[in-house]
Amino acid sequence: MAAEAPRKAKSPRAPNDREGFRQAMSWLHTWAGLILGWLLFAIFLTGTLSFFKNEFNLWMRPEMHGLQPVDAADPQMAQTAQKALDALVRKVPNVTQWIMHLPDDRDPAVNILWRDTGNGRFETLRMHPQTGEAIDTRQTMGGDFFYRFHFELRTAQKGRWTIEGRWVVGVATMLMFVALISGVITHRRIFKDFFTFRPAKGGQRAWLDAHNVTGVLVLPFYLMITFSGLMIFHTLYMPAGIATAYKGEKGVDSNAYFADLQGEKAESRPRRGAADKVEPLPAIALPPILTEARARWNGGRIGSVQARRDAKGRAVVEVTRHEGDRLQYRPPRLLFDATTGQWLDQADATGPAVKTYGVLYGLHMARFADVGLRWALFGFGLLGSLMIATGMVLWSVKRSAKSQTQASRKGAAHAADAAAPGTPFGERLVAAINIATLAGLPLACGVYLASNRLVPLNMAGRADAELAWFFSAWGLALLWALACAVVRPSRMGWSVPLGAAGLVWALLPVINALTTHTHLGITLPAGEWVWASMDLAFLTTGLLLGWLSWRLRPGRAPKGKAVAAKAPRTAPAAALPAASDVSVSTSGA
Repeated sequence: MAAEAPRKAKSPRAPNDREGFRQAMSWLHTWAGLILGWLLFAIFLTGTLSFFKNEFNLWMRPEMHGLQPVDAADPQMAQTAQKALDALVRKVPNVTQWIMHLPDDRDPAVNILWRDTGNGRFETLRMHPQTGEAIDTRQTMGGDFFYRFHFELRTAQKGRWTIEGRWVVGVATMLMFVALISGVITHRRIFKDFFTFRPAKGGQRAWLDAHNVTGVLVLPFYLMITFSGLMIFHTLYMPAGIATAYKGEKGVDSNAYFADLQGEKAESRPRRGAADKVEPLPAIALPPILTEARARWNGGRIGSVQARRDAKGRAVVEVTRHEGDRLQYRPPRLLFDATTGQWLDQADATGPAVKTYGVLYGLHMARFADVGLRWALFGFGLLGSLMIATGMVLWSVKRSAKSQTQASRKGAAHAADAAAPGTPFGERLVAAINIATLAGLPLACGVYLASNRLVPLNMAGRADAELAWFFSAWGLALLWALACAVVRPSRMGWSVPLGAAGLVWALLPVINALTTHTHLGITLPAGEWVWASMDLAFLTTGLLLGWLSWRLRPGRAPKGKAVAAKAPRTAPAAALPAASDVSVSTSGA
């Protein structure tokens, strides 16, 4: 047979610019997500809890139990407001400004913020809607802590570093927006991956599928919530545009910008310092003012009422429509003369750019949403938290598999060595922070809620004591994670904090029953579903976290195909989710 002709050598493959761009986006997606991924998880989870901020506020103030939900459209709301104002004036005769939030179906109390200085801090009072008298509630930040931590990393009831916290959150949000865009570009089969989830595969494949599914399932929500979060604080992050468009004789006229943003007249906005003297407000008759406001809005609900002095020193009453009556934020407002009750003006943002901004703001805050939509948004937020969590674990899984392969090759090349190299310190450190954040934060949230029932009621600085419980629990979770993943790797790293979190959340209804009269034995028979649903949600959360802890317990045999050890054991497995195909993975996934 004739010798075969030599095969034609393959020409080198031309570089693919599209693939190069996608690889660059993959690198950007990975590192943008990793650098602030742990912070993003905390921001996303606390923001998700903030969808039920009012319900947390109510549960954490059991002294308000017994107040019936109020219809904000009830014509008797005017008399309710007048009773609360009369009680405030008796308590603070020289009040110079107050903001009254009227009761509705989510908050049955009248909430009043007041001050007797030019520009000092507001104090808060909660009033009974029927009697108008103050309700003596325990000192607590309630659900407002989750809300404040979400966008300014609040660590105390009267935090000092709020602007710095907003900057940190802004940088993290921008990186998340970058990670979302680059993730869409990176995934060529993004829609196919939407229908692909193979948990039985285990290891890197299962974590990647989970990350893809949670990332694609409600991708428009992620893009909206991230972009709108950046836009809310655009004046802080992007002041150059304002400085260019609103130049005044004495520099930037930010007062005129904010007036345009809120649909007001710049000349009516007062500019006062904290030490400026302001005359006390006169006696105000609210019923005729609120009646006319409802008539002008064709029976629309009233959300809040504010009394202050304008730039000319005239006492005015500002009536704001209920936030649930429209998507755009901020709601329209009517201005009245506080002395005569005469209508003066309407403030409402009507320009196209301002309305677009208001819609983005409203979508982010979701104060227009009813209970069904809030639960849907809550679910979207949980999926977003899972997307970030699976991405962080996936980073560890991929590096762990790579380190395992390198160790196997090195061990084969140097069979005489007594031991293979251990897991790199950086991988173990990332694994530890994963545990502290992904398992430690749910534990800290549960401890915070438990502290509301366990901290003495008459303790000085009680609200800050509750926050100290939160951060102490989170700190202990970090110490445990460092011990289990860095100092002495152990598979108990995930199961213990998750189990502790599950126990705390499951015990919340029990602790509530032992310390208050708002437990399920009372609220369920009475049909008080707001109170009862909180206890039931806590119990469900505890059971879910307990199930996760049991699934990740040490020594649990993985399901599916048999596990084949691909390399000799090089170091004890670090404390991360149990692997089903990489027995010594530092991530354990």
